Amino acid sequence: MKIIDSVDLYRYQLPLIRPIIWKNQSRSHRDGLLVCFRSGNDEGWGDIAPLPGFSQESFSEAQSQATILAKLLPETPIESLDFGASNLCPSVRFGFDFAQFNLNAAISNQSEAGLPPVACCRLLSRQNHEDPESMATIDGYQAVKIKVGRQALDEDLEFVQSVCSEHPDIDVRIDVNRAWTLQIAQAFLDATRHVAFDYIEEPLKDKSQLAAFARASHVPLALDETLREPEAERYCKFADVYVLKPTLSGGMIGTIERIKQAQAGHIRCIISSSYESGIGMLGLVELARTIPGEAHGLDTYNTFERDVLTDPLPLNRPRLQFGRYLIKKTDLDLSILSEL
Repeated sequence: MKIIDSVDLYRYQLPLIRPIIWKNQSRSHRDGLLVCFRSGNDEGWGDIAPLPGFSQESFSEAQSQATILAKLLPETPIESLDFGASNLCPSVRFGFDFAQFNLNAAISNQSEAGLPPVACCRLLSRQNHEDPESMATIDGYQAVKIKVGRQALDEDLEFVQSVCSEHPDIDVRIDVNRAWTLQIAQAFLDATRHVAFDYIEEPLKDKSQLAAFARASHVPLALDETLREPEAERYCKFADVYVLKPTLSGGMIGTIERIKQAQAGHIRCIISSSYESGIGMLGLVELARTIPGEAHGLDTYNTFERDVLTDPLPLNRPRLQFGRYLIKKTDLDLSILSEL
């Protein structure tokens, strides 16, 4: 029977290519923790990175919880671990879940090269749409996501319609980030009756009006933040698509259960990143493999200047066709890690 010999934690800080505003606060870097399970000569790595302004837990709370748990796990049988059933905050659950997954894969030497590919959705902004070199990177993608609601409706409509006309074969997803009133949303729908969007995500400031939106809309409705809030089940019945962020919501195991429940109700699921490091992105890729046929939102990785991995992952492409990464400490950039 294999047991956990040790659990180590490492803190990292990854610089961003350019500052990003999360909940009205500009940040130039991303803080996180790596957790490493060791059993004999095998290692399993996970990523703990609560997203400021979006995660229910702060970084210090996640670090405190992870530190306590790391001290309790040595000499525990690996097969008895069940972080999905524990009362952990989501980012810690995701990190420990994936460390266990990776350790089991390392023990079994599961580095299959024939794993199914993962399709990626390209995040498109007005800025990179005006850059011909950047626009060339859309070639080959089956889906793009356009964020709207940050400027006047007329400007958003002009941008969206230009993308749709220039790229008629690409599925277009609209992400409003709850910026619209029901009236503005209705105006957008009226102006795009001729467009077959893949879906529209979190359109309303007031989620109590989602039922009215769903009745009026010709576009499938996707939910993201609403899925993680109180009374979520009250609004889930209006959704056609779930956008699942495992770092923010339920770890690996919880996300797999949510996918099964959604698919039983004929609801599509998209795996979406939350600015995780390369280790965390590998966990998201594994989850995305369980939902073939969808294009998943893994574009946030491209915002980092450098990663915890010495060799960055090849995520800036329409389809990911690499095998399973069995990470060891020698694969990491130790210059940006500090052991706790």
